[in-house]
Amino acid sequence: MEKNKLNKRKIASDLSEAFSTAITSIEGARAGRKLKKLVAKSAKKIAGRIAEQIKRDLKKAQAASKSITKMEGALNGEKKKKKVKTEKAPK
Repeated sequence: MEKNKLNKRKIASDLSEAFSTAITSIEGARAGRKLKKLVAKSAKKIAGRIAEQIKRDLKKAQAASKSITKMEGALNGEKKKKKVKTEKAPK
């Protein structure tokens, strides 16, 4: 499965296209210039919020995955790696 990169412009264009399609499907509605500008502006705002939420969700998923990995290691008896302290050179 190919991963799609998180891109606000792509999200905005997809939303804009979906909005335009939905509006033109309404009986008697025309997609004029003012309507297209409004749709584009709305799509950009919504796309920004969607992208932020997706980023937050990805961070949470990565943190959960890391936590699960640590728990599996603890259950398997793997010991925690200790940080090695480096001595500073005397001044």
